[in-house]
Amino acid sequence: MEFLLGDILLAGVGWLYLLVRHRKKEVIAKVLADRYEGSYSKAGSSLSLNFFAILWAQYSPLFS
Repeated sequence: MEFLLGDILLAGVGWLYLLVRHRKKEVIAKVLADRYEGSYSKAGSSLSLNFFAILWAQYSPLFS
């Protein structure tokens, strides 16, 4: 129950990401099943973690 809001937000991000990237429902269903185990939340978390990893890699030399 504690991660319900996070899962809902990540599912929305994952759904939007797959929709923008692939556009066709058949392709989205195939990619979702193959890469993200059928979970929009996993797609959203993957995108979010990649985004923050890129930000960290960009700006970490500025603070060291």
